[in-house]
Amino acid sequence: MNQTLLEQLHFPDDLKHLSKHDLEVLADDIRQKLIAIGDACGGHLASNLGVVELTIAMHAVLDSPTDKIIWDTSHQCYVHKILTGRLDRMLTIRQFGGLSGFAKITESDHDIFGAGHASTALSAAMGVAHARDILKEDYSVFSVIGDASLSGGMAFEALNNIEKLKTNFVCVLNDNDMSISRPIGSMANYMTRLRTSGVYNQAKINFERILEKIPRIGVPLKRRVEKIVDRFRDMVLDMKFGVIFEEFGFRYLGPIDGHNIPVLMAAFKYAKTYPGPIMVHVITTKGKGHVLAEKDPIKYHGVSPKKPVSSAPPVVAPKTYTQIFGEEMIALATQESRLVVITPAMKEGSGLVEYAQQFPDRFFDVGIAEEHAVTFAAGLARVGVKPVLSIYSTFLQRGFDQVIHDVCLQHLPVIFCLDRAGVVGEDGPTHHGVFDYAFLLPIPDLMILAPKDGPELRAMLAWAVAQNDAVSIRYPKGAAPELSETTLPVELGKSEVLCELKAAGEEGFKRLLIAAGSMVDPTLRVAKQLFEQEHLSVAVINLRFIKPLDTALLKSYCEQSDQVYVIEEGCEIGGVFSHVLGSLPDLYKKRSDFHSISFPDDYLDHGSVDQLRNKYGLSFEKILERVKL
Repeated sequence: MNQTLLEQLHFPDDLKHLSKHDLEVLADDIRQKLIAIGDACGGHLASNLGVVELTIAMHAVLDSPTDKIIWDTSHQCYVHKILTGRLDRMLTIRQFGGLSGFAKITESDHDIFGAGHASTALSAAMGVAHARDILKEDYSVFSVIGDASLSGGMAFEALNNIEKLKTNFVCVLNDNDMSISRPIGSMANYMTRLRTSGVYNQAKINFERILEKIPRIGVPLKRRVEKIVDRFRDMVLDMKFGVIFEEFGFRYLGPIDGHNIPVLMAAFKYAKTYPGPIMVHVITTKGKGHVLAEKDPIKYHGVSPKKPVSSAPPVVAPKTYTQIFGEEMIALATQESRLVVITPAMKEGSGLVEYAQQFPDRFFDVGIAEEHAVTFAAGLARVGVKPVLSIYSTFLQRGFDQVIHDVCLQHLPVIFCLDRAGVVGEDGPTHHGVFDYAFLLPIPDLMILAPKDGPELRAMLAWAVAQNDAVSIRYPKGAAPELSETTLPVELGKSEVLCELKAAGEEGFKRLLIAAGSMVDPTLRVAKQLFEQEHLSVAVINLRFIKPLDTALLKSYCEQSDQVYVIEEGCEIGGVFSHVLGSLPDLYKKRSDFHSISFPDDYLDHGSVDQLRNKYGLSFEKILERVKL
């Protein structure tokens, strides 16, 4: 079987010796590879399809890893991985024990800085550039940032410091008019004006005339590009268009076609030699080369592996926590005219598409701006609106100060709905929501709830909307079970005794299992097996309220139990276990009888949710193994 050009070459060095025709063939090969990866492993498809030529051009001009490429968010670095020695491992991407779906410094010397959150690349790259100058070293620093990331406050903090850098620094602004969904705000509108201007179309025509002189076959493109850089530079710099970026201290170059490899190489070649900060504004199409992804880049932003065709009748999947949240927001907004929902660029991921359609005036997508989202919610709450901030647990980390300073310190009734709490699967350590218990528990005047199933989530949401206090409700990614036929009414600070299993006449319990949120389901199954097969008396408490704790109930049951286990899908240090133990000082003498089943003091790997829970001791099997000893 004939090898593709992609399979024949040694990357990234061989890129520098290819003709224009060969580079175009290579781009096609890479796109086919990306589609195959998406089918086999899932992951971020559309965003990677959009940066094929951009990545090829950077590696053709730069000498990575001597020259530094720093990716914002880094979900679009699959092509970069392919071109830096990881082609043979790409079908392990996002799989347990395989490559990360993001840049990761422990994975390759070419991954200069890791990321999974947006708007970080400019700050990190500026740090690298200043370090280069302090150490009197000589290399280029390229920061690749998407247009949607410019909605993040951190990106503007970096822009505000650009003028302090007096040496070469390149920002590649990858403008595809998308984040996961459409970017919003004044910067997005400004970018649209740049993108749709006649200047861009005229530049494309002029570049094509220059590039017609480059042979398609047989001549290394790098050599030809050297000869047109000066003409290219004069043409682009005459545009005088990116005023706002020049005010921040950049030399602006663009906008240029992000799918034209010779144009990109010429731009990067010039930018690499410019004696100061320079922004190269490239226009790309998210999902490029894949018809379905181009038509629907939101749907194809992240894809799941293709499943084998089966003749079995389709199974009706249970609703996810996210779907239930979205449905309940619509129901509550129908009843409460003051209720509004806020999301930082996660309308689809948070289950809010239908809500946004039904209540457009009470829905705010603030872009990739988590800090603003929290304080914006505080402002709404201050004057009588009922704000619900729907945010992934991992992204609320970015708004930690605002939760303290702007919401809780001022006793404002903001409802924080933390989706993706616990392990989230293949996106890995940048996205796991395992720290929210630990960073929210110390904050005064914040109630923390965790539902055991879908009906309890609905009940908690309705309860929270009726309060006049700050409330956090955390729930996991994935299907929501229904663990009981009826749902106990939510009452401030009250837990729920789910089962007491012991033989008639037996006093006390050998095991008390205190479970929080997503851990209630496996804990109930563990309790049943402990009683039926191990003949151990056992009680299970669904905490419901992590803060305030139902200390009276907990104390009563702890005093009746030989061994107490607190089971949580969060980190052990500063988490639910620590909180329970600290809230029961009279029982501290029994410290050796209290046990934590939680995540270790480490960053968790990527893999499926089941694989990760099993690895770290939170699967049904591992919990059972631990508590029956």
